[in-house]
Amino acid sequence: MTSRPRRLWPVVAAGALVALAALFVAVPLAKRAATRPELLGLDPAIGQPGSTIRVFGRNFGQDRDDGRVEFDGEPLTASSYLSWKDDVIEVRVPLYAQNCTVHVVTEAGRSNPRMFLSRDRLPVSAAGDGASSVGPRVDSLSVERGAIGSVLTIRGLNFGLNRDTSSVQFGWESAASVFSGGPDQDTRGNVTPLDEDGEYLSWSDKEIRVVVPDGAVSGSLSVRTDRGSSSGRYFEIVDMPGTKTYSDRRTYALRSFVSISRVQATPGNTLHLWLPFPASSAWQKGVKVLSRSHEPLVPEYRGLSVYRLGDLAKDKLLTVSQDFLVQVHAVSTDIKPERVKAPPSSAPPVYQLYTSDDGLAPSTDADVKAFAAKAAGRERNPYRVAKLLWDALLGAVEYDPAARSSKPAAALKGGKADAWDLSLLYVAMLRASGIPARPVAGILVDEDVRAWSHAWAEFYLYGFGWVPADPALGTGAAPGGTTPAFEDPKRYFGNLDARHVAYSRGLTRVSPMTPDSRPVGADRRYSMQTIYEEGQGNLTSYTSFWSDVEVTGVY
Repeated sequence: MTSRPRRLWPVVAAGALVALAALFVAVPLAKRAATRPELLGLDPAIGQPGSTIRVFGRNFGQDRDDGRVEFDGEPLTASSYLSWKDDVIEVRVPLYAQNCTVHVVTEAGRSNPRMFLSRDRLPVSAAGDGASSVGPRVDSLSVERGAIGSVLTIRGLNFGLNRDTSSVQFGWESAASVFSGGPDQDTRGNVTPLDEDGEYLSWSDKEIRVVVPDGAVSGSLSVRTDRGSSSGRYFEIVDMPGTKTYSDRRTYALRSFVSISRVQATPGNTLHLWLPFPASSAWQKGVKVLSRSHEPLVPEYRGLSVYRLGDLAKDKLLTVSQDFLVQVHAVSTDIKPERVKAPPSSAPPVYQLYTSDDGLAPSTDADVKAFAAKAAGRERNPYRVAKLLWDALLGAVEYDPAARSSKPAAALKGGKADAWDLSLLYVAMLRASGIPARPVAGILVDEDVRAWSHAWAEFYLYGFGWVPADPALGTGAAPGGTTPAFEDPKRYFGNLDARHVAYSRGLTRVSPMTPDSRPVGADRRYSMQTIYEEGQGNLTSYTSFWSDVEVTGVY
């Protein structure tokens, strides 16, 4: 039998069409990659804002057209360009430039970065006794790119044997500088690892190990000591499962005081007061002391100022006050759940610090654990679990400012809770599910610039950092008669307005000054701390009045 030949031409034709289509796609892509701008160097790489530099490379284009040069993501103004050629661009350095990453952007794409170093930010020596000492120098980084929460080792010289007040500075940027179209010195700055989050792992004169902190962006990294600041090294943030934006910056002047009266005492008495001040975070920055009525014994200890009042006189009124300035930003997050990853086996310290029962958030309570397990079901993605717990809590517990339970777990059974217990319940449920979380206490500023004591929460995602959530406002409530900044209460999961001012992030544990002192605690104030005041010696009795926070100015 003679076999008939198969008709292969339809298959061949189809294959040819696929190959041709692939060619049409591949050629533009290859051409685009080949013409993408490449930045080879800056001359000079160290200079002053306002000076002129040349940017060397290739594929810039013979004419600028829509091309641009960016310093830390900021495009230059049209008047800053002096000349533009395919291999060299001459520009005037913007006045806001410090240690910046420089990119060239054309229609073919974005170039690799190069660092411009401000001469003013090079290592300097302090005046006075330390004038002969040499400033810090960064020689190398263990990696040049990493995720939020990953560990970075910095090697160099003159970091100091102990950290003391020294810090590692990572790049930070708010939305104001991105969208304003011009430089804004107040919206550009740095974030640093935080002690309370255990992010400084080790510090020696030649090596520093830190955790990449919340809020860090790709850009300049430097070490700052009392001898000056090192030159910057470029560090790239990678594997972000979404975006976090800081906007609507507001500067608040805040005042609080404590009055001591009806004192019954004889000489040889002491009273210590532990007054909180605004906390620092990626969205709450620039905390400054405006004034204090008394010089503190300890100006700063875990977010508290410690005042020592000695030999109080009988029946004499005494008031201790302090005024602070703080910048607060609204924070917006856009998280892609499918991109959220579990932490590595060597998880950052926040996983140990904020997943255990601290006596405030009852994460080991049987009812809380059962409620959280039922709400989460089989879900394992930490972001999706956090959302499921949020929905379950708000569906089971009603916000009631008058509902003050002796324990947060009792509020879960009763079905009603104030902002304090709602935040503690949500934190406890998150911790019971293995997600780092902490309550936040502070104030909520209303439209009439009045401050109301308030509490909310935040949880941590590896690779992303802290995510805010306000369960009380998430119910649609209006504490104190305030009008929420977000019309949709659902936005208070993952976002926070600039009316929230934090005084404590997590429970601040402090130890008594002496074994025989009489410490006094309190709850539902604008700070979560174990001790507020502490009497010693011949102090028989007294009356203390802690004021609410007063907003004395908004700028």
